[in-house]
Amino acid sequence: TAGTAAGRFATSGSSRGRVSADTVETYLRRQMQQRQIPGMQVAVVQHGKIVLLGAYGMANLQDSLPVTANTVFPIFSITKAFTGVATMQLVEAGKLDLAAPVSQYLDGLPQAWRMVTIRQLLTHASGLPNILDNETGGLIAAGEDAAWAKVQAMPMEFAPGEKFSYCQTNYLLIGRIIDKLSGEPFMQFITEKQLHAVGMPLTRFGDGHAVIPHGIRDYSLARGFSGDSQSLAGTTICSSNSRRSC
Repeated sequence: TAGTAAGRFATSGSSRGRVSADTVETYLRRQMQQRQIPGMQVAVVQHGKIVLLGAYGMANLQDSLPVTANTVFPIFSITKAFTGVATMQLVEAGKLDLAAPVSQYLDGLPQAWRMVTIRQLLTHASGLPNILDNETGGLIAAGEDAAWAKVQAMPMEFAPGEKFSYCQTNYLLIGRIIDKLSGEPFMQFITEKQLHAVGMPLTRFGDGHAVIPHGIRDYSLARGFSGDSQSLAGTTICSSNSRRSC
């Protein structure tokens, strides 16, 4: 637990800049109360070592189940970090060029999409329309096939490279490129080349319908009321903050 790290956590190597684990924990608990966060896990890595590892609050409010080191949290769009690593693994293998247009790797795309580069997809500078509704967070049409058909018929939001705009369509295409160039499904490629490679046995793929052992109950705060929220359709990575996966 975080208490075992007390006195070892510091913001710098000098005693003047040292901050105790107790001070950090006090700050975290205050933020949880102010932001109405039911529970969380925290890991602080300094100079390659875990100096603070803590589990706070509740994983399930209804049953008063506490967050532990083995509690599994969905990380949602942080999955994009793993997708980025997978992309660069393909670059290192000589299979992918970041400066190349997406049409070099995927067929049948709308004409306006074809010259968007892989780098522009990764950095959300593509100008592609979003397959998710910006207000609801859900797909723009009922079902993945219908949403895919609809987004392809939508106009570009801006010229590629003109500006930044967070867009799920970008990483949908990156996922399809990974499928094609790696020769194996996206989830299998990331599981084998990243999760297994670095020893993260408690990290796995799941979605809003998956039953994940030790998984948290998902909550949201809207209009002043806290209640269950529905996870977005799609695939995300679920990760536990256990020492075994650090």
